[in-house]
Amino acid sequence: MKNIHQLLTTLRGPARFYFVRHGESVGNTKGKMQGHLDSPLTETGRAQARRTGRWFADNGITVDRVFTSPLLRATETADIIARCGDYPAPEPLESAIELHTGIFTDLSFQEIQEKYPAEYAEFVARSWESVPEAESIASLITRSLTTWETMVDAVNSLLDTPESGESPRAPGTPENPAGAPRADTPTVLTVTHGGMLQWLLKVNFGATLAAPPPWMPLILISNAAVFAFNARPVRSHDRQNRPLSWYYGQWSLMNFIPGSAANAAVDAPEQFHTDNQRLR
Repeated sequence: MKNIHQLLTTLRGPARFYFVRHGESVGNTKGKMQGHLDSPLTETGRAQARRTGRWFADNGITVDRVFTSPLLRATETADIIARCGDYPAPEPLESAIELHTGIFTDLSFQEIQEKYPAEYAEFVARSWESVPEAESIASLITRSLTTWETMVDAVNSLLDTPESGESPRAPGTPENPAGAPRADTPTVLTVTHGGMLQWLLKVNFGATLAAPPPWMPLILISNAAVFAFNARPVRSHDRQNRPLSWYYGQWSLMNFIPGSAANAAVDAPEQFHTDNQRLR
């Protein structure tokens, strides 16, 4: 499997990638470990999704493809955002599903401590890697890279699409023949989950199957928050005139909550092991 650098180096032009975590779900309000369980959005969650969708629309952000985890809390969020921005219908993407929470599924932290005290004691030090039947780091890395690959392939497909009225590019011809370049930057959005987004970020920062990192440190990921990554290919030569292929990438938004004072630089509460944060 290609690592993130190999994937992004295949970009055939500039691209924008957005990620959004789903809005508040019923499971979130109950403090449950949801994992692969389905849980609908609350009214607050729907309002969060609308606010995020309006932010995309109000800022004139065009989204060409929308992918979503197949779980209900994500598909609801994606549908609302797509309607607000008049974007294409969201496409289910199995690799973007939430991490599997194993025997902790559908339990609160208090219930876990009471039912599985030994497992919980190890969980607080080793996180999900220690939970029976939970998803492994290797699986999460693989799914994260698959999700990135799907998004990169979508961008390249969009870059290969000629302007309206032009004929498709014939095999073997230059990528952007005269008269048929794409004028704007292809933009792809994926709606996913807090646990999965941790690993979409970790692989972007270099995690691989050969060098899997520990769970910590975590990145704060709030309901309906926006993450944005801009990338473009770099084609150059070294001092011996040998061709070099690379990419330039930059995170321009991290855990941005449209319309929320929470974007201010303040200390955030812990994501795990506290009574007021339930992010799975």
